[in-house]
Amino acid sequence: MFSNLLQLYLRYLIKKKKFLEILVKADLFKQESDWLCYVYYRLSMYQTVIKQAYPARNPLGQAGYIASMAACGHTREAKALAQTLTTRHDISTKNRVILAEILAPFLPESALALLDQAIIPSPVLHASLLIRTNQPDKARHVITTALQTGKGADKPELYLLMANMEAASPSNQLAYTNKYLAHYGLETLALKNPDLPPGAINVSCFSNHTQAGPLVSILVTTFRGADRIGSTIESLLQQTYRNIEIIVINDASDDDTDAVMQDWIKLDSRVRYFKLPVNVGTFAAKNLGLQYAAGEFVTCQDSDDWAHPRKIEYQVQPLLENPNLVCTTSQWVRIQDDGLYYARLVYPLTRLNPASPLFRKELVLSRMGAWDWVRTGADSEFLERMKLVFGSSAVLSVKKPLTLGAHRPDSLMTAADTGYNKQGISETRLNYWEAWETWHVNCLKTKTIPTIHTIPDVQRPFPVLEHLMVNPENIMICRNKLKENQ
Repeated sequence: MFSNLLQLYLRYLIKKKKFLEILVKADLFKQESDWLCYVYYRLSMYQTVIKQAYPARNPLGQAGYIASMAACGHTREAKALAQTLTTRHDISTKNRVILAEILAPFLPESALALLDQAIIPSPVLHASLLIRTNQPDKARHVITTALQTGKGADKPELYLLMANMEAASPSNQLAYTNKYLAHYGLETLALKNPDLPPGAINVSCFSNHTQAGPLVSILVTTFRGADRIGSTIESLLQQTYRNIEIIVINDASDDDTDAVMQDWIKLDSRVRYFKLPVNVGTFAAKNLGLQYAAGEFVTCQDSDDWAHPRKIEYQVQPLLENPNLVCTTSQWVRIQDDGLYYARLVYPLTRLNPASPLFRKELVLSRMGAWDWVRTGADSEFLERMKLVFGSSAVLSVKKPLTLGAHRPDSLMTAADTGYNKQGISETRLNYWEAWETWHVNCLKTKTIPTIHTIPDVQRPFPVLEHLMVNPENIMICRNKLKENQ
């Protein structure tokens, strides 16, 4: 009887996505190792997952284990295990789709094999997997059939996938992109250069609407971004929410960023510019820029991304209407310069923009601090820490794609030593994710508020690899230089 109640309680917590709470009570659920494996997977603690025994019965646990193996670079072993999963005949069509979503990021062929070819309940997932596995003709057929039967009304990503089929025609790519945006009630885009594909540096959008309100500080860190940052700043200056300041922090670039920024400073007084003498990474640069933010609210924008004119307005409005909210986030789609939409996880294309949190500055800094002083992965930790400190209900997700994110081979997210690749996730990123998730669980256990101070601590709140940390001496050099220039 007690065992049955525990199972019901565990499934309730999983349904409510209370994964940290489950790990706090892990001893209570130690007989449910298959489910615990799935919980670790949902928290992206892939290294911990593969230290467990392979789940004996639970397909969700098995798929999570297989995906974790692939994420950690054990692709051959993962494919062998996936083969046994895809040949099972006792999995319903609905569950096949769920399992396919789990395997899609690293084993798209296995994910495709899981789908019941006779009844495809998700044309977007099916087409996305066909594209990722180099089957464009089949993908086009799935997309065209779905659009002809009216599925675009509730599955707008079909338009983005169709845009990917129109690589030879920038005007067609744009037309499908605008159908996607229209689904969300957003103003549509134009091409700056009609001969080139849509992308983060080749679109524009204008709205006559204006919105007033408290000052919002937008932090933009940049490193060797001289050729792209202009499009980013232009998109921010065209926001319908007018009361903004754009704080650009140049992370010791050795390109023409200085010259580019001088032009923008002269053009609009809302643009402020700071150059760091030594490179400290994007999150330390954010923290350094944060001390000069005068806004009641703070958010970030990557220096190679394009913001829709409504982005700040749509994220600030809920905070003005509801004092119980601490933060809002929004979504993005990532796009290459050739106009192709891309998602590392294959499906869906529309995802949380990790740079989008727009939060109440004084409240957040006084209760939990800012970003971790590390070189990668701190955006995910920051947002999850905010949910832990203030509660998930204090963070509202604005379900609109308000950013075009540039997908480039030389970015922090795609670099071999800090990001993601076909062989899995970099060990640096994996280690950091495990470390902060473990810290969050321990804080929840001990009822301690997880805090990252605005000045680097001598003693870190949790250990990380040495090469991931920013040298405190470099932080002090930057602080002193910024003070001198004020």
